[in-house]
Amino acid sequence: MNGKHFAQRLGTKRNFLAALAASAIFTSGCSNMMSTAPTLTAQSSGGQLSGTVHGGSQPVAFSTVTLYYAGESGIGSGDPSGIASGPPIVAAVTTSADDGNGSFSFQKSATNGQTTSGNTFSCPASGDPLVYVVARGGNTLNSHDSSVNNSAAAFLAVFGLCSQINASSRVSMTEVTTVASMVAMQQYFNPVTESFGADGILVGKTAMTNTLATISNLANVATGTAVTSKVVSGSGVSVTVTPQTSKVNALANIIASCVNNATSSATPCTTLFSNATPPDTAVTSRPYRTPAFSQATDVLQALYYMLTNPTNGSQANLQNLYNLIPAVGSAFQPTLAAAPTDWTVAISYSSTGTCGTGGGNFINQPEELNIDLSGNVWIANGQSTTGNLSAISSSGVPVACTSGGGGARGGAVVDTAGNVWYASQSTNTLLRYNPNSNSTLQFSTAAAPLAVFADGGNGSGDTVSNIYFTTSSGTSLYMIPHGASASVATTPVQISTVVGPNPIRIMAGKDLSIWVTSGSNFVSRVVAAASGAPNYLNGYSTTQFPIDTNAYGLALNNTGTFVSSNSANNEISLLTGSGTNYSMQTGWPTAAGLAGISQPTGMAVDGRSNIWTVNTAPNSGSGLASLSEVSVAGVALFPSGTVSGGLQLDPSYLSVGRSIVIDQSGNVWIANEGPSGTPANFITEIVGAAVPVYQPFAWGLANGRFQNMP
Repeated sequence: MNGKHFAQRLGTKRNFLAALAASAIFTSGCSNMMSTAPTLTAQSSGGQLSGTVHGGSQPVAFSTVTLYYAGESGIGSGDPSGIASGPPIVAAVTTSADDGNGSFSFQKSATNGQTTSGNTFSCPASGDPLVYVVARGGNTLNSHDSSVNNSAAAFLAVFGLCSQINASSRVSMTEVTTVASMVAMQQYFNPVTESFGADGILVGKTAMTNTLATISNLANVATGTAVTSKVVSGSGVSVTVTPQTSKVNALANIIASCVNNATSSATPCTTLFSNATPPDTAVTSRPYRTPAFSQATDVLQALYYMLTNPTNGSQANLQNLYNLIPAVGSAFQPTLAAAPTDWTVAISYSSTGTCGTGGGNFINQPEELNIDLSGNVWIANGQSTTGNLSAISSSGVPVACTSGGGGARGGAVVDTAGNVWYASQSTNTLLRYNPNSNSTLQFSTAAAPLAVFADGGNGSGDTVSNIYFTTSSGTSLYMIPHGASASVATTPVQISTVVGPNPIRIMAGKDLSIWVTSGSNFVSRVVAAASGAPNYLNGYSTTQFPIDTNAYGLALNNTGTFVSSNSANNEISLLTGSGTNYSMQTGWPTAAGLAGISQPTGMAVDGRSNIWTVNTAPNSGSGLASLSEVSVAGVALFPSGTVSGGLQLDPSYLSVGRSIVIDQSGNVWIANEGPSGTPANFITEIVGAAVPVYQPFAWGLANGRFQNMP
């Protein structure tokens, strides 16, 4: 397949991260599919931005419509000239018209750095902030009375990067666009100041900008309605994007019950505010370390609380919120027919298309996922003999596909050079794929490779990833020293022979240790050592630490705390310590059923060390598959129990999940293996549900951002 190759201009290693984040370009192994990260350079362009405000089916007149710039000095940041939790940065202000549509408009100056006047604004002289709009209050009854003002009413929409919005930029502000925008951007919202913000450069800026694509997968901002499904394509391969439309509409109907009243004291508003219980700030991105969130006073705060505390503190609270949806005549359809277990919103990305020189499917039995600097999701497919290494952008667009050899049980790991690794069980090889040059390099393995991981280099300025892998035969761990930069395939070095009978997961820590799960009743920590150290082999020593049986999943947080899933006992184990002294923390392992834990497999931790795991045993009450989330303190963040526990999803969104990864925007991604003999052809995104975490792992290890927020 023919196509162009694009070279990426890179400076020294010191500038490498910045270059990747600012101008990542990827090509595929099939038709050279391309994806470029959003430009961050401000440009001069003018024009009139416009929109309408509707509450349910009613136009909203006399609403104060404010255009804002997202803060660029951290998560939830606002005006940097204020205190640490400065107010939102106002670009311009206007009022929605009493014209039967709730119309409003803003005039953008073609010259940057001009002074705001009324509804006229210009982009800042430097930087290129995200621009969003909030409509507050007004007459939500369509009674043409300017004295009516429901202060609880608030609508949200996002226009885009300031340099890229123009006269064609239009939004229809409804409860649906409000829900879609808050779901995608919840981790960047400060409910105290009601501002959105992130770091204004590199990964933080890219991550928040990526939420624009996610919003468009949830709602059509031009019409104000929820997306049911859509097809996105890249060079002959198509992906079907299917959000939980009924849940988006249900959330919209709930906040509409408050909006469509004359005042904030109406019963639906008081019910909404008293049952949308704020989360514990310790498990959120917690802007500026607010000690506690107070009760909501408008629908934006209430919606944020529902999403970040998706069980609302109790089943009774959740049911009370669901009951705000009118039994007949709700504005947004289709809506949920019964109360859910939680308010998270999922999107599935499915494909039956083929690509790569082997003719394998773009998605078929996905086994492991990982994230690159631009937020692309890489997929190691387990399809026997023809399985591909493929990738989608944050919007679901196919951006890469190359033949991996098939049968992967692990992989899609991104190293510090931007290479992506695939472990082919069908060919006993590790494939290193360079998306920039569209080239591959194969490393032979003694047996079928099982797990693979890339570290951040050897420290002291060395940021070239070493590659580690295990095989399905034997109990050994192997290393490819500086595999990220190898010009030719080298022979892997065996560095341990005692990591267990089923070493299915590997992860490196920031102290240069390598952790491996065993499939048995221990986990292993492998470190560089001198001859004579325990289980010494080729410059490395292995120490085993006991846990309950059948260690499977693995995650480390930024303080070195180790967690592992134990599928046989329906538990999560947590080890703390240092060096050769690690032990089970008091209160762990968890009891079966905590947060719905039921035969957990893959694991991940987010930017607040909340622990996520995917369960393979169906819920005994609903028969649905589920996810579990537990705080690092052992507190369940989803319903507990085996009858109605966990975040439950039907088989079109979760089907025998094997791995789980969290991206820089706080989205949780799951690889769905599918039942035995019926491989799944989709992956799933739980939108904005986790605290953002720096990705990829290798670069986090290399630059001191490992498992931290971006």
